[in-house]
Amino acid sequence: MNYRTWGQWVFFCLCSCVLASQANADNGMRCGSRLVSEGDTLYDVRSLCGVPDAATQRVEYRTVRRVVNGPCFKQQNQLVCGHVVEQTIEVVIDEWTYDFGSSSFIRHVTFEQGRLRDVATGRYGNK
Repeated sequence: MNYRTWGQWVFFCLCSCVLASQANADNGMRCGSRLVSEGDTLYDVRSLCGVPDAATQRVEYRTVRRVVNGPCFKQQNQLVCGHVVEQTIEVVIDEWTYDFGSSSFIRHVTFEQGRLRDVATGRYGNK
């Protein structure tokens, strides 16, 4: 491997590490010495981080598919057992915003069905 190829490989590895650490950082949020992470409940986050500075709630409708067991039949030379059913479900989305002050980034916290799904980092806070 020549020097240029080796340098490109090292640069690629460093960029990958930085991107991976940024992706991992957005899966959770530190509140003082405590950490909340994906899957935590609304109650858990509120009890560890306090009341959010802003909160909104909305409902999304999503179509999900599931296989329902049923009698088997032959279809195009294949044996098929069951069938696919589509169902529209309601998903409650809560979005909270935490402003931890001017020396920290604002955190946008998204919950689905009462469970933490995403934490995004915004600009510096205003407090």
